[in-house]
Amino acid sequence: MASLRGRSLVSVDELTGAEIMGLLKLAGDMAKAIGFGDSKGARAPMAPLDAILAAMFYEPSTRTRLSFESAMLRLGGQATGFAQSTSSSAAKGESLADSVRIVSGYADLIVIRHPLEGAGRVAVRASKVPVINGGDGAHLHPTQTLTDLFLLQRRKGRIAGLKVGLLGDLRHGRTVHSLAPALARLGAEVVCIAPPQLGMPRPVLKRVAEATGALPPEVTAVDEVVGSLDALYVTRVQKERFEEPGGHQDVVGAYRVDRALLAKAPPEMLVMHPLPRVDEIDPAVDDDPRAVYFEQADGGVPVRMALIAAMLGLHDLPRVTVEERPLNALTPVADVTDHCDNDRCVTVHEPGVPPEFVTFAGETVCAYCERPLREGG
Repeated sequence: MASLRGRSLVSVDELTGAEIMGLLKLAGDMAKAIGFGDSKGARAPMAPLDAILAAMFYEPSTRTRLSFESAMLRLGGQATGFAQSTSSSAAKGESLADSVRIVSGYADLIVIRHPLEGAGRVAVRASKVPVINGGDGAHLHPTQTLTDLFLLQRRKGRIAGLKVGLLGDLRHGRTVHSLAPALARLGAEVVCIAPPQLGMPRPVLKRVAEATGALPPEVTAVDEVVGSLDALYVTRVQKERFEEPGGHQDVVGAYRVDRALLAKAPPEMLVMHPLPRVDEIDPAVDDDPRAVYFEQADGGVPVRMALIAAMLGLHDLPRVTVEERPLNALTPVADVTDHCDNDRCVTVHEPGVPPEFVTFAGETVCAYCERPLREGG
């Protein structure tokens, strides 16, 4: 059996397909233990666990932070931490690396959310205990991807062969940046649906292409493809990620999932959303049996229970045979003396974090935020 004991998780790319599916299977066992969803049987009491989870959240969060804390409590452990940077020593100017060094002396596991892209990698290097990336700016969100895959696996019984449309702000949405390559690796077909100014970043498209052999289709109108989808994954406009204040106004309302759209969709298509939603899904859709976003959010607890248990060595991962499309490793580049052009990269703002670069698909990219060198942010 595979083990994640002592490992950190910054990107889903760090997990093999077998490890991903093993985590989903273990999450299913956790779901039964806590009586989640349609899982049968009474909730099983958990033995006390001598372990502490520290949640370091420099950005607002409801689902990720509370589901991680709930997961640790349901496993019998304890949770501590802070929910905003103003209540930590970051408000006094303490560096991210120093904060992580300190907190890693107080806990057995850290989950961190930070507005700077690549912050998770800084945390891993500074920590004495395993670290989980709970979202780093507009970059990645690996545990949301595991939660999304858990929903698809439970509802559809498979991931391979599904056709999943990713709709909305694909440029700034960290959830889709993690989800798209993971779906491709596991054999699903990805369709990107967005206005041109909100299209999927090139590095993510190339990551999908590496797994499938071709760039995923990009369309601007959801009506063109909704009739052929197994799942429609909706995202909100990430107004806090736009470079210009109010820059999101031009794209607000560019897409909306309502009853008229669902009338064109297959009766078994799932409507997913990582939440929070703003106005991209009509509340009238909530009663449609295809709307599964609240169930999707609930699944974050058993998924994160499984991940915590695996990383603390409480459970090995079940053995699962998966036909996976592997990704190439990122190769360090030693002879580049430059800086990252991404204004939201952790190397631009954090002291003591020198720029590093790697090659991917013949292109030099930042080792932290994975933006191409000299892209201009």
